Amino acid sequence: MLAELVIENIALIDEARVAFGPGLNLLTGETGAGKSILIDALGLALGERASLDRVREGAVAGRVDAVFVLDPGPPAGLQALLAEAGLEPDEDGRLILSREITRAGRSAARINGRPVTTALLRRVGAHLVEIHGQGDNQALLDPEQQLEWLDALAGADVARLRAQLAERVAALRQVGARLQALVADPRQRERELDLLRFQRDEIDGARLTPGEEEELTARRRLLAGAERLAQQLGAAYEELYAAGSSAADRLATAARALEEAAAVDPSLQDLARRVRGLEYEVEEAARDVRARADTVEHDPAALAQVEERLAQLQDLKRKYGETVEEILAYREQVAQRIAELEDAAQRAAALEAERRRLLEECGRLARRLHEARRRAAERLARELRPILASLGMPGAGLSVAFRTVPDPDGVPWEDGSVRLTERGVDRVEFLLAANPGEPPRPLARAASGGERSRVMLALRSLHVAAGDVPTVVFDEVDAGVGGETAWAVGQRLARLAEHRQVLCVTHLAPISALADRHLAVHKETRGGRTRTRIRPLTGEERLRELARMLGTGVGEQGTDAARLLLERARAMRRAG
Repeated sequence: MLAELVIENIALIDEARVAFGPGLNLLTGETGAGKSILIDALGLALGERASLDRVREGAVAGRVDAVFVLDPGPPAGLQALLAEAGLEPDEDGRLILSREITRAGRSAARINGRPVTTALLRRVGAHLVEIHGQGDNQALLDPEQQLEWLDALAGADVARLRAQLAERVAALRQVGARLQALVADPRQRERELDLLRFQRDEIDGARLTPGEEEELTARRRLLAGAERLAQQLGAAYEELYAAGSSAADRLATAARALEEAAAVDPSLQDLARRVRGLEYEVEEAARDVRARADTVEHDPAALAQVEERLAQLQDLKRKYGETVEEILAYREQVAQRIAELEDAAQRAAALEAERRRLLEECGRLARRLHEARRRAAERLARELRPILASLGMPGAGLSVAFRTVPDPDGVPWEDGSVRLTERGVDRVEFLLAANPGEPPRPLARAASGGERSRVMLALRSLHVAAGDVPTVVFDEVDAGVGGETAWAVGQRLARLAEHRQVLCVTHLAPISALADRHLAVHKETRGGRTRTRIRPLTGEERLRELARMLGTGVGEQGTDAARLLLERARAMRRAG
């Protein structure tokens, strides 16, 4: 709920800190005192368009902080939005929406001190507060929102139908996209097939094998260094085993010397055997070197073939993949796509049959949804009429106009086909006949601002437009009513306030008497400057304000009348 509104240099308010409570919060005061300034200031904090003339005369900038307490936590939609934006309530569960505007035309928005866009501020604010004022009620005038309210009144059956339809429409769109991609342009498909076949044949013609490039690279290295390799192996063999002073000869001489020494000193026998063993190892190594030298291939033609093959692989890699394995994987993708395109006609026929089946299924669901909405519209009109009458609109009636949008590719409907969405085929609009004998007209043209506020109050009385917004604001919902009608309006507000916080600007004492928290707005002039002040009223102060609103004066007679008013209000609240 809205816990506090802090205002600096907005219109006639130089500074104000206004605390609100749960239930019904009423704002009263003389005409022109500035009650609607609070609603305008709240609108600024919620991201409404800023106007330079809202900054108090003489001030450089104006600022509004709206402090919300989210207990037990943010509504589901708001929680998802905050997570998406990387925001969260503070440790006390508060969300502070701030807005600053300057005379230079700049505007800054913040949430819990973090700079945000005005668009994000507006989106967050829409989850926290719903304002219905003399020039507002945008939600009430929005046909999209009206459809949501109608479905809410229809109940769980419509919710299930909408879920089923949304699932089927998603499947229908997926099939349609696949079908369109398949039959979009036959010539383009043939061009794509020619290219894919060429790529497939080029890869197949190369007869690639996994690991081939590594083997060729190693073979090229050997062929390119064959002459040098042969020279070095020959030199090694000469050093190890050539006649004369090779390593083998010297080891043989050393071994014989040690064997003769061992005849004198037997402790040298192991050493003599070790050296003799080294002689044998050298002879074996020499044989291995000679055998390897005999396999060295010095073949310029073979080298040229290897180079040519590697160049071919490099060309294929440039087109189809970084490795031979990737090229072969790409070839499989090409083959799969060729099969899809070559089978296009058969697949298109199958997809078209599936599309028609889904379209028929969607049509049946849309028809059931439409009929359920028709029944809900009749119920809405029937149940709303007495509520509107009790709110000072006798003879007024609300009806729902249904229409569809023609679409040659849509779902069959009546004498043609109409556009289908996840919400069905219906486009609805709430129509109001404000007075007996008048034809029903769209709310925007048929009702004044006060009447639209009362229509919204009536809708909320049916829990049609409840949603999960924790705070609802009505600006002068009582315009044009009085007497017992004022009590009826107040009772509706009080009942609504049992489920969510309600803020209301009113001129009527009966409505004010039902408040859980009564705030008075008044103007004062000091030092040649006019300021708006707001203070909570209790006890005698509240009695005097109610007496003023009753027009009975602020004397004993007036306060007695105010007490009677409060007693009646308390009795009404107890009776529910």
